[in-house]
Amino acid sequence: MNITFTSLRKDEKEFFEKHLKEHSLKLYENPIDKIPLKDIKKTEILVVFVFDKLGRDVLSQLPDLKLIITRSAGVDHIDLDYCREKGIHVAHMPAYSPKSIAEHTFALLLNLTRRIKTAQKKEEKVDFSQKEDLLGIDLDQLTIGVIGTGRIGTQTALLALAFGMEVLAFDIKENPMLREKGVKYLPFDEIITKSDVITLHVPYTPKTHHLINKETVAKMKEGVYLINTSRGKVVDTDAIYEGVITGKIKGLALDVFEDEEILILKRFQEGKGSDKNLKILKLLSFDNVIITPHIAYFTKKAIENIKNCTLEAITLFVKGEDLGRFKVL
Repeated sequence: MNITFTSLRKDEKEFFEKHLKEHSLKLYENPIDKIPLKDIKKTEILVVFVFDKLGRDVLSQLPDLKLIITRSAGVDHIDLDYCREKGIHVAHMPAYSPKSIAEHTFALLLNLTRRIKTAQKKEEKVDFSQKEDLLGIDLDQLTIGVIGTGRIGTQTALLALAFGMEVLAFDIKENPMLREKGVKYLPFDEIITKSDVITLHVPYTPKTHHLINKETVAKMKEGVYLINTSRGKVVDTDAIYEGVITGKIKGLALDVFEDEEILILKRFQEGKGSDKNLKILKLLSFDNVIITPHIAYFTKKAIENIKNCTLEAITLFVKGEDLGRFKVL
């Protein structure tokens, strides 16, 4: 079987070389837009990451393609309509790191509520004074609104309960276990208006595009904390920029953001950029804003799970078996 991997780290290359010796492998550290498609024209299985954009223009140049595996939970970077038309199977990693992402969500929240960034900046100037600008907030005094209670949102809600927070939640499908533990499901607009903290755990779809926008920010409490560890385009950069500038948003934490690949993959060195990037860079200068480079999933355990799950999905497909929990199409 001809298998192509893109966007690999060194440890991943070594792992797949060791475990897939019987196949014809092409292993690239670069994303697919940096790879000559003529070099991988015979690819039957394509294994990618979130920064590999698989539109019709790319996929149409891979006539032998039978299966796409993305080493991520989200599949918004893949043209699923084209895959349906051509009978190309699609697999993802649905449950490799819910706890990792939930823990990162709270790492971000605690950094905001305990003013860690402000403290570090002061200490860099040899200022170790204990003043009002370092006054923290106890989490059990806050109401958190969890938007999306799939695997990651559920873990986030459970952590919030452990911290003693009042937990509100919104999802098109409620989780009975969370209800039993005291989580209150409410309509989206109610959560937006009642929550001191709003954390996003939804997939990116046309319906969730700019779910957080100028209108939703206006409905939020004054001094709200907003956290996004889902997908960048769920949040309108312009709206949250204004929210921080005006003080409506007291604390902002982003692990994902619009046009993130330009900064994460250093595409600015190629002359690429956007006004959204400029606003992200400006937001970084604020003490009440924390931005991390799409690393909520990035733990040792999660990375091992991704490698093993990818190998399992390939093995199932080669054997002609159902892709089971990995199957998207």
